Amino acid sequence: MKLNVDENKINNSFFTQDFYISCVLKSAGLQLKNLIHNSNGKATFVFENPNQIAEATIQKHWNRELKIISLDLVEAINQIKTRIHSGI
Repeated sequence: MKLNVDENKINNSFFTQDFYISCVLKSAGLQLKNLIHNSNGKATFVFENPNQIAEATIQKHWNRELKIISLDLVEAINQIKTRIHSGI
């Protein structure tokens, strides 16, 4: 599944196949709308992205400016792993 940036903005969605970025986004409060199991064995994570918040959150993450509660990150990791392996 390949979508360009314009489609992401139109749909107010953010797509990624990066597990850890998905965990960061979830722990930062973004809503995981869907998890798509691809034929190549990877998953695509679809997040709600009003006002391109996902991009700003990721930038803060890479700049080491993002503040999240560590327990929220651990819970996000466990929840996303469960969704991947349960097929939900």
